[in-house]
Amino acid sequence: MQITKTVGTAAVFALLVLSACERADPRLEHLTVGIGKDSVIAVMKGEQPKRVDPYLNNGQYLEALLYPRQGKTDSVGGADRNMIPVVVINGKLAGWGWAYWDSAAAANHISVAPK
Repeated sequence: MQITKTVGTAAVFALLVLSACERADPRLEHLTVGIGKDSVIAVMKGEQPKRVDPYLNNGQYLEALLYPRQGKTDSVGGADRNMIPVVVINGKLAGWGWAYWDSAAAANHISVAPK
């Protein structure tokens, strides 16, 4: 029983740390669900995503725009979990961050980088 509580606590802590890292990027503070993809790029200081993963699923066009974390050199290597996913569905911003992308990917049967 104690091991389960410890693992659960560690998982919650890891999620909070990851969320805090994503929120620490000031560009994300200006994103608003529903804005167009072009507006997303403008809010992200005109920076193009390092990678775009497109998916056509159930008549919807999903794009995971993977951005390097601003000012973080660990993002440069390109490992997925070191970047910030910004998710666009049918040309409109649906959400961002790993919690959102993990949930949207699971709902659409899309495989993403392991945690």
